[in-house]
Amino acid sequence: MRITTQGDYALRCILNIARNAGAKPVTIRCIVSDEGLPLDYVEQLLMKLRRYKLIKSIRGAKGGYILSRSADAISIKDVLEAVEGDVFEVICVRQKHAGKKNCKGSKECVLKGVWLHLKSYIEGYLSSQTVASLLEKSR
Repeated sequence: MRITTQGDYALRCILNIARNAGAKPVTIRCIVSDEGLPLDYVEQLLMKLRRYKLIKSIRGAKGGYILSRSADAISIKDVLEAVEGDVFEVICVRQKHAGKKNCKGSKECVLKGVWLHLKSYIEGYLSSQTVASLLEKSR
């Protein structure tokens, strides 16, 4: 498991949008200014978040971005998966080309259970942490 700058920046963007929820749509320029992030990178991340239906874009002079559902219905896991894909990939169950498994270990490999348990724990924790809970912690 590795959280990249994409995941970190995407969480910062969605927190910025959530923090301003109810007021008016948040513009890209506002996010860039508030968070100190590169404009082109933020544009790419917002496109991914929108494609994953975590945010909506509002067009026009008073347009920008809003959350597509309440902040307590969006988890950290949702955001990370939108921009990074699988949060914790277990190599021994990952499919390689032509349907072959990537791991060449035996079927009795004790590590597979360890990795699957860890994946379950991490994904459970990230699912339990919502944008709303992060906003609450930041106050």
